[in-house]
Amino acid sequence: MARSSYQHQHSGDHVHFQTKWLTTFNDMITLLLVFFVLLFSMSSLDVQHFKHFQNALQSAMGVLHPGQHASDGIPTKENYNASTPANSAGGNEGVGEYLNPLDDTHGLEAEYTPKGIHLTLNDNMLFKSGSAQLTMDGLALLDKVVTIIAPMGRYIRVEGHTDNVPIATYRYPSNWELSTARAISVVKHMQFKGAIPPQRLSAAGYGASKPRVANDSEENRSKNRRVEIILQQRAPSNSAD
Repeated sequence: MARSSYQHQHSGDHVHFQTKWLTTFNDMITLLLVFFVLLFSMSSLDVQHFKHFQNALQSAMGVLHPGQHASDGIPTKENYNASTPANSAGGNEGVGEYLNPLDDTHGLEAEYTPKGIHLTLNDNMLFKSGSAQLTMDGLALLDKVVTIIAPMGRYIRVEGHTDNVPIATYRYPSNWELSTARAISVVKHMQFKGAIPPQRLSAAGYGASKPRVANDSEENRSKNRRVEIILQQRAPSNSAD
C-alpha cells in the first residue's frame, strides 16, 4: 500500500514537471499577441492626433510656446518662405525676402538652423576691444539689421561671445561679464531704436565657452568674437502689447 502511494505521488510530480513548459509557452504567446496588437495599432495611428500630442509635449517641456506647432525637418530658406505670414507692408513675402537686403552686408553672416535663423555680427565692427559700447560702425550695422527683422514679429535672442584671451578690469572681471554686457547693449538698442517690444527680446553671454573655431590664431580668435542674433518662432500677436 505504501509503495502504491509512493508510485502515485511520483507519477503526479512527473506529470507536473512535464506541464511546466506550458506556463512559459503561454506567456510567450501572450507577449506575441500584445506585440502584434501594438503593431496593428501603430499602423492605424491617427497622424494628426499624434502631431497634436507631440506639440503639446514640446510646449509642456518649454521647447515651444503654448499653442505653437513644431515644424518637420530642418528649416531651410524655402521652409521659412512657405510658412511665414505676409509682412506688415501687405506683401506675401517670406523670411528669405526679408533678409535679401542683408545678403551683401559687410560684417554679417546669415545661416538657417534648426534653432532658427542665425545672424552673426562681426565683433570688431560692433565694439572696441574690452568695451561693450557700440561703435558708430556698429550702430549703423545694427540699425540696418533692426530695420529688416523688426517687422518679422519673431522672438529674438541675442548671444554674446568672446575669444579665450582673459580680461580682468573693474567693470568686466571676466569674459562672462563682457559677453553678457555686449549682448545687453544690442538688445537695448533693438528695443529703443527699433521699437521691438521687450517681451520678444532676450540676451545671454557665453564668454569663450562656445567658440566657432579653435582659438589657436589671431584670425580664429577674431571669428570667435561675435554677437549672434537668433530669430526664433513667430511671437503671438498679444506678446507685442
